[in-house]
Amino acid sequence: MDEHLEHTKKLGGHAYSTREFANRVVATLTALVVISSVAVVLLIYLPLKAELQQSLVENFGKLAYIRYAGLQNSMERGMEGARSMSSRSVIRDAILDYKNGRLDLDGLIEATQNKYEDGAGALEYLLKSERLVDDTVIARYTAPGYEGSACDGWDGCATLDEASSVLCLASGHEYFAVRSPIVAQGQVLGYDQLVFDLSGQIHALCSETIRAELNSREVYSALLEGADVVRTDDSYALFYKDDSYHLAYHMQNDTHFIVRQDKASLLEPVSRVGQQVLFAGIVILFVFALAIDFFVIRHAKDQLEDGHSSLQTAVTEANTDALTGAGSRRYGEVLLTGLFERFRSNGISPAVMLFDVDGLKRINDTYGHPVGDLAISAVAEAVQRCVRKEDVLLRWGGDEFIGIFDGLDEEDAIPFAHKLRDAVSDVEIDAGAGAIRPSISVGLSYFMRDDRGYSDAVDRADRAMYLSKSADRTKVHKL
Repeated sequence: MDEHLEHTKKLGGHAYSTREFANRVVATLTALVVISSVAVVLLIYLPLKAELQQSLVENFGKLAYIRYAGLQNSMERGMEGARSMSSRSVIRDAILDYKNGRLDLDGLIEATQNKYEDGAGALEYLLKSERLVDDTVIARYTAPGYEGSACDGWDGCATLDEASSVLCLASGHEYFAVRSPIVAQGQVLGYDQLVFDLSGQIHALCSETIRAELNSREVYSALLEGADVVRTDDSYALFYKDDSYHLAYHMQNDTHFIVRQDKASLLEPVSRVGQQVLFAGIVILFVFALAIDFFVIRHAKDQLEDGHSSLQTAVTEANTDALTGAGSRRYGEVLLTGLFERFRSNGISPAVMLFDVDGLKRINDTYGHPVGDLAISAVAEAVQRCVRKEDVLLRWGGDEFIGIFDGLDEEDAIPFAHKLRDAVSDVEIDAGAGAIRPSISVGLSYFMRDDRGYSDAVDRADRAMYLSKSADRTKVHKL
């Protein structure tokens, strides 16, 4: 019996150690995963994020410059168109004839207007233009559908012997005005004055995420106030304000071409990379968790289940008598202790019957111990067939048994004890030299208020059994 208990303790310790090992492995691997994740974030993701953000801001600067260069190119084409119109020889000859008196003003206008309209109509984005000689307009052109604007256009241009230009902001539109001199024989004969539309061209430079606009110095100064300036020099300023990056190029006559992109769209690739890194991390952690579950936790679980199964087997073996299949004495002691504690609280006592096999020593001496063991086993089997499912039969030691019958009062207990005796007396054992019919002597007892423990009731049942044995063994005594 002690060996069974020692085996149980060892199995219990083995199960605990396996569980502890599994917990430690999971805790260690979890810590490694967390540390690895933090290391990836600090050493890889954050530096990569900062570098990528810087690269995206630099790329924004390049895209803004492309738009600035596109606007400058449009303005340069306007200047070239104006110079081309002013340099045509047929124009200069007609004006020289007018200056020398060979052609009157009406003749000059008639000789100029048609050719002027043809030349002006060929220029892109031209809204209106006129040709002046001695402050007199000798030719005009107005683009189809154009109804004029608040911009005086060329009024801000210088009167020089070279073409000059100004940028004009009026009524929510952007204009480019050019004054181009008509020069012949070393003198300025007149001017071509042109106004080009820049609004459509600037709009064409915009996209879903990048906006471009031409602003006055006042608007630019207000926008720059309180901004986080990233980089600046005499020609441009890169700054961050109102959740957007701005790149402002200084243009002529205190205007500024400003390209902006909101931070969310600019840094969207960073967010996408972050999401990809996060997703990859989750996948790696998930795979890692599966690996832990498969290779460690499941192995530990199998070990625990094996240990638990072995422990259950050991506990069952410790609680069961190997010869008879009845409960062991150690199991009975635990059970009786619990029942006695219950009796102290509610006064309900089970019937405690103690019986042994009559004449077992004689059977052992005559037929041998194997036959004696067979007699003990047969008695236990006969009693087990009579008891209820909730009743407990214990092998108390040697040929002694204790039956614990909960809910069986004294009036029913004694007849039930006789029933057990009768069942045993019907058993016949083949001993080789003849048949053996075993019998039992039964003693009955209940817990009492003066009892100090369950053993007092067992002692009374033992004495009652010997009273039955000393009589004719047909009676059941109770103490």
